[in-house]
Amino acid sequence: MANKERTPVVIIGAGVAGLALATLLSTAGVASIVLERRDRAFVETRQRAGVVDARNVRMFERWGLADRLLAGAVAQTIDYRTDGMSRVFEITGDSESEGRFCTQQMLVSNLLRVFIDEMNGDVRFNVADVTIRNEPGVCPQVGYTDADRMIEIACDYIVGCDADRGVSRASIPDGVLTTVTHEYGYAWLAALVEAPLKDHPIMGVSKHGFVAQLPRGPHRSRYYLQCELKDRAGDWSDERIWDEIRLRMHDESIENAVVHSKEFVPLRSVVHSPMQYGRLFLAGDAAHLVPPTGAKGMNLALFDVDVLAGALVNALVDGDDVPLASYSNTVLPHIWRYQAFSAWMTDTMHDAGDPTLHGSFRQMTARARLDQLFRSAAARRLHSDYQRGMA
Repeated sequence: MANKERTPVVIIGAGVAGLALATLLSTAGVASIVLERRDRAFVETRQRAGVVDARNVRMFERWGLADRLLAGAVAQTIDYRTDGMSRVFEITGDSESEGRFCTQQMLVSNLLRVFIDEMNGDVRFNVADVTIRNEPGVCPQVGYTDADRMIEIACDYIVGCDADRGVSRASIPDGVLTTVTHEYGYAWLAALVEAPLKDHPIMGVSKHGFVAQLPRGPHRSRYYLQCELKDRAGDWSDERIWDEIRLRMHDESIENAVVHSKEFVPLRSVVHSPMQYGRLFLAGDAAHLVPPTGAKGMNLALFDVDVLAGALVNALVDGDDVPLASYSNTVLPHIWRYQAFSAWMTDTMHDAGDPTLHGSFRQMTARARLDQLFRSAAARRLHSDYQRGMA
């Protein structure tokens, strides 16, 4: 016999999307239960890329949460390197909000603290066998097992924030969703290393392929190296990683350091629509994926939950379900704009490197586009607007 409970909203997934949504709802007085298959320590320490952009800083300010979730100021710069030549691009803006800074890992840690420890929010870790009942005319229900118990939660709405391979989107019947996918044809090797960033985040191109270095705390950084889709960890020894970094950076002074982890990330774009079915709503990676080149995955997820949180509050507190009905139509134009930006960044940064990828013509036109960022005020402003999430 299953234990039966009830709550207004069940959120599946305690990543940045699920935790942010639960925290926004709690701020508005709407209760939720968050289900997560991993334990809290894993969620809190899992390494994820991305920095909260200016648009989402303003979002947290609007919800009254910025001071509790975000940290202090940091310079917003990118060192675009071409064959070792360094040119530092400064992301410009005119808002004091853009002085705030928070990485995805820092944000998840702060959301766990605020929602669980300060708001007494309900996050249930280590759950298994999650099932979804979302049929017309029937009260939505989410079931799961926890140790030896079976629990069924009746609710008004279900939100799937459980990433690309979660149960939420899989529960939607065949033929409901339209999926648009673009494969870029290559991958990144992501190597977490015991070596801090010395100056600015780096995005580099050379005839040997793409390379990037981004900070991951005060003592570590993550290097990204363009590689083939078929590559595996056995193909990339630690020595090869450092040799390729020096080669692509055109910098023999870079010293070997401890490589803590390696993973391979195929670059692709995916959009599933509509992002809702019945009383189930999708947010973040459950609804769309962007290549990491533009660093927009987390910020698109935060845009989703901002819109969705407001719509859920309208429905549950004010009895107005019109915003919920138009959730997909509201967020999809924004998602497609940032798919376009991420595709532009991905094509530019990879075409500008190895000419054997798409030919010398594509290499030189991509390098011309990069050059425009430093020659054209209009190009610089548009690029800054996309980086800040304000385009």
